[in-house]
Amino acid sequence: MSVANPRTLRDLELDKVLGQIAHMAASSLGAEAVRALQPSPDRESVSRELATVQEMMSTVQDGFSPGSVHDLRPMTQEAHERGSLDPEQWLDIAESLEAAVRVRDALSGEDTPLLGALTRDLSDQEELVTKVRRTIDQRGHIRESASPKLRQLHNQRRQLTGDIQAALRSFMDQHRDWLQEQVITQRGGRFVVPLKSGAAAQGRVVVHDSSASGQTVFAEPASAVQSNNRLREIGDEIWREELRILAELTDKYLHQEIRIRNDMQILARVDSLYARVRYAHSADAEVPKLTDTGEVELREARHPLLGDRAVPISLRFGGQRRLALITGPNTGGKTVSLKTIGLFTLMAQCGIPVPASPRTTLSVFPKVRSDIGEEQSIEQNLSTFSSHMKNIIDLLGETDESTLVLLDELGAGTDPQEGAALGLAILEKLLEVGCPAAVATHLTPLKHYAISHPGIVSCSMEFDLKTLSPTYRVLEGVPGRSCALIIAQRLGLPEELVDKAKGRLSTDEVEADSVIEELQRERSAARLARADLESQKERLAKLRAEYERRLEELKERKTQSLGQELAALESRIAEARRQLGDLIAEARSSESAEQRRSALRRLEELDRALPDMPSSKPRSHRPVQAGETVRIRSTGALGLVREATGQRVEVEVKGRRVELPPDDVEPTEAPPPAQPIRPQYSGRADAQMELSVRGMTVAEAQRAVQEWLDRLLVAGIHSGRLVHGKGTGALRQGLHHYLRRMPHVERFYYAPPSEGGEGVTIVEL
Repeated sequence: MSVANPRTLRDLELDKVLGQIAHMAASSLGAEAVRALQPSPDRESVSRELATVQEMMSTVQDGFSPGSVHDLRPMTQEAHERGSLDPEQWLDIAESLEAAVRVRDALSGEDTPLLGALTRDLSDQEELVTKVRRTIDQRGHIRESASPKLRQLHNQRRQLTGDIQAALRSFMDQHRDWLQEQVITQRGGRFVVPLKSGAAAQGRVVVHDSSASGQTVFAEPASAVQSNNRLREIGDEIWREELRILAELTDKYLHQEIRIRNDMQILARVDSLYARVRYAHSADAEVPKLTDTGEVELREARHPLLGDRAVPISLRFGGQRRLALITGPNTGGKTVSLKTIGLFTLMAQCGIPVPASPRTTLSVFPKVRSDIGEEQSIEQNLSTFSSHMKNIIDLLGETDESTLVLLDELGAGTDPQEGAALGLAILEKLLEVGCPAAVATHLTPLKHYAISHPGIVSCSMEFDLKTLSPTYRVLEGVPGRSCALIIAQRLGLPEELVDKAKGRLSTDEVEADSVIEELQRERSAARLARADLESQKERLAKLRAEYERRLEELKERKTQSLGQELAALESRIAEARRQLGDLIAEARSSESAEQRRSALRRLEELDRALPDMPSSKPRSHRPVQAGETVRIRSTGALGLVREATGQRVEVEVKGRRVELPPDDVEPTEAPPPAQPIRPQYSGRADAQMELSVRGMTVAEAQRAVQEWLDRLLVAGIHSGRLVHGKGTGALRQGLHHYLRRMPHVERFYYAPPSEGGEGVTIVEL
């Protein structure tokens, strides 16, 4: 049984979409293959087909095209019937066989395994193509060199033609007064000259034709008759040789018939995929996601046959809520929404991308059944209602839990109360079967039923009461409002008639309409708010990207500037060291006191110049003491001395302790930095401020870091140094990724250049 029966195919107009895609094919073979596409009920084959389409998308972006492919089947049939083909037909055959080889080579890459598997069986008809190219020229004529005999015959004809024309020119020179015109022409394949009508009787000539006026006759001198006869014989021999050559070529072609027919099938499929990709590019279509849950989720879906007039719709049903009830006023887009759902399903199961967001998700259904549109059976004398009901009865008879059902205007065409009762019964049947279904209606009882049932998604088509026109947008979770009275009032129906009509509505109907109106307002406001949030989110993303770009530029400029300053500083220091070395050597080697004094003066001048260098700031040699506020020279940070010995000074900075050489700290008048208040823990003595993981694997380092962070937390220490080295960066990246996932790590960053730079990460807890 096919996925869609003839009624459903007619309702959903799949053939029209296939017709659009067929025009995108490069050949009649591909167009025919597109029109022959049928929805597949098999999930694996659909997934494979769509994956093949995605591979073709990448190759088409790289410039792939099937090239000149012709349908060779009619020529093959003609070759069987006639035993030969015309020279022009062989050009189409050669182009197609050459295209097959190009297609196979173009699609055999590692990036296109599915296309490679499809085209690897394309045959290489190089021998046949070479024979064709050597036999037929680009104008579709048999080459003189097609065979040795044909070449010889053509040479003989050229030689004989030259002899005949020389004899005729001699005849014209001897009988100039007989000539009507001094030219050589042909009649009936024989060379002749134009003579005056009376001159034919004066000499031995054979008249072959005359002009319309009778004033000119085209005559063959007797001396040229035998040569012209031989020329005709040579022409016949050339014709017979060409027939033999074409018959031989045809025999070679028919010998490869089975392989060539297989090539045509493969090329037709390749061209079909190519046409689908071209359609996807022109319609902004995407390959949808596939699922086994029976879920249908359309996102920004546009009906393919509406072109630029299509309004994107978003709708989801299936899974736990298997039925979608779409309500709203007539001409509001309910039918288009149903057709979009069904058509997208059939397109995807044909391996065709759908014009929607890539977030669209579709299920593969073994059966799709529909009852959409107006239909009246004259042959069976059935009304529109009867015709629809008969179709629904047949539909329900073959529906199971894996069938996609689409019903338009359920319960319409008869008494509203009876129609609503029938509609409710049909909805309950669909829910009982458990099949995914989308149903459109405008009957109020069905709306109320949908609101209260947990298995139904209540949707509506938005209607703009200001313009009295539909927007064609689908609103999920909100039933459609009855707008008949409002529209009538806006169009000028007297208010007293509108009030009378409202008075005939029941209290429940009025309250329900008010609730729906409020829901629609809230939904509309929520949609606008969501759109605003999306816009803000997009704006923030752009700002963040711009900020990060500028930050990177700033870091790069800072690094370049710092590098230049350091290079200049190192150059000055090197020059100073060189001068010091020269002066010391000069002083040591000086024999006179004057030379030593001169060297000493230059040393003093150099010493006075050194304080101007960034690296030679005057340093305090006074030892610092515990409890004193100091400035760290390398970073400029303020800290509190916790312990001071002759060789090392332990300074606490922002809650962490670092050991520094005495020369790297200096007393300062600044107030002591505020230290974080933290409880004292007995495990503090076991916590180390620094952990080195150099030489470890990422896994080993992560375990070591976990234990180290635990000890820091127990000890109440809020930061530490993680030494991982620079190396290839793999260990650093792995640890940074690990630290991002640690909930008690507030932030981490590289240490200053003087403390290890990118080889050390400072971790704050």
